[in-house]
Amino acid sequence: SGPSGCGKTTLARILKKGFNCSDQDYTELNAANVRGIETIREINRTCQFAPMISSCRIFLLDEAHKLTNDAQNALLKLLEDTPSHVYFILCTTEPEKLIKTIRTRCTTFQVSSLPDRVIVSLLKDVCEEEKVDLPKEALTEIAKISEGSPRQALVILDSVIDIETDEDLLKAIQDYSVRQSGIFDLSNALLGKSKWKDIIKILMSLDMEPENVRYSILGIMNSKLMKGENNKASYIIEEFLDSFMYSKKAGLSNACYRVVVLREE
Repeated sequence: SGPSGCGKTTLARILKKGFNCSDQDYTELNAANVRGIETIREINRTCQFAPMISSCRIFLLDEAHKLTNDAQNALLKLLEDTPSHVYFILCTTEPEKLIKTIRTRCTTFQVSSLPDRVIVSLLKDVCEEEKVDLPKEALTEIAKISEGSPRQALVILDSVIDIETDEDLLKAIQDYSVRQSGIFDLSNALLGKSKWKDIIKILMSLDMEPENVRYSILGIMNSKLMKGENNKASYIIEEFLDSFMYSKKAGLSNACYRVVVLREE
């Protein structure tokens, strides 16, 4: 378990390799897309068969907290009587949404955001592997705006790695940083006494996936809450808890509207 973009799925794939599990015996499912009890029933049926090539079968359930309550209870029964050749890996950003009896039957591996110096080191390793020489200033700036997420840092690096001049490279990174600054504008507006029309302007200018905006807002609000800087952060977190994976921009707009308009009534 741990924040988005910090290596949960990557760790699961490393475990798969450690178990010498073949691709044919490895199943990766996103529980946000297949969250019902029928998914668990199908897994249960598959579990009864011996592995095709390797000595084990592995089922990875990403975003496991998205499973319905019925699906979680069905999974619990499967975890209580798992065939000896089967392993389950549950990845989640919100482990508290898994029923307690599932959590107590799992060995927990906690991943966390990385400090900037570690991200810079990661980026250097990638650049060496790709035989690309980028200035330290660029790597430091990428680490700074990735907010502890190695995946985000690699995405930014991939988008700028082919830029030839240092000047254009730094400008591209700064442009990305400007897009990120829109998140801080939105956070400050939600925390302050902004009118709904002001929020609309910020939302219209945002050029990011709503789900990424949600994660960023949650991170900022958690920081505010832990520092005791703004009590309003608590109910902003409450409005941003549910994923925008399906609702997209409508979900983001509605969450902001509830904070600015409905909560103020």
